[in-house]
Amino acid sequence: MELSESVRMHIGKVHYNVSNLERAAYFYEEGLGMKVLEKSEQSVTLGTIADQPLLVLHRVNNPTPRKRTTGLYHVAIRLPSREDLARLIYHLVNNQVELDGVADHGVSEALYLTGPEDMGIELTCDREYEQWPMDEEGQLDMITEELDLDDLILTIQGKNKKWSGLPENTTIGHIHLRVAELEKTAEFYTHLGFKITQAYGEQALFFASGDYHHHIGANTWQSAGADPLAADTAGLNHFEVVLPDQKILENLAKNLDEAEIALETAEDGISLVDPSGIQLKLVVAS
Repeated sequence: MELSESVRMHIGKVHYNVSNLERAAYFYEEGLGMKVLEKSEQSVTLGTIADQPLLVLHRVNNPTPRKRTTGLYHVAIRLPSREDLARLIYHLVNNQVELDGVADHGVSEALYLTGPEDMGIELTCDREYEQWPMDEEGQLDMITEELDLDDLILTIQGKNKKWSGLPENTTIGHIHLRVAELEKTAEFYTHLGFKITQAYGEQALFFASGDYHHHIGANTWQSAGADPLAADTAGLNHFEVVLPDQKILENLAKNLDEAEIALETAEDGISLVDPSGIQLKLVVAS
């Protein structure tokens, strides 16, 4: 089943399990400038200064496992502009938040860090479509090269450098998953209506809806043949795939059922489990 090219899906809220809810929430609120939108004894919802939810933390009893499992590799928080990304970098450095690295992917500029409970985080800003690298056949050719940090920081030279929190129109750009193997992963996500935009050898695939570079990444670099994350354990709980309207969701559910892909329907969406035991939910745009 393939969705029409006019249908655009994207990644919605990412739900993540943590064994120390207060400490994790503090990191995202103070370190990244996320706004607390909802809070209870068991969960905290964080998002932008414009009240757009991005991340939901859930309290669990067990810390991240020592052994490798399938689950989250990183989640990409996409900022609206290079200036926003530069201000965030300035904020992180001034607050002594340790960075794991930076990269220029051709389609985007990015920096990486690790949040509480080993949550991989990419902070990124997309380049204009016309600037995306293509190969000789006109296919997307994402790269990983050194990021010109000086050029990025120059965007706020002589301007206000104060970081006031994640700005309006910050979104989850993509989610990158640790999977057990790629063949069944590719079959599953193409059934959902994503297309493969690029492959890195035999160990990583990238999937997108429409003409985006990727909404979902999947790799087996450290998770080939791994078991799923155990319940009640810190790590990825589930992520949302957002569809434009209820009719499209219902049609997709019908096609998935015909393809014998197990699903569970509820008022707030349709829950699925991918071949690596990773949970996701299909929801309608609010």
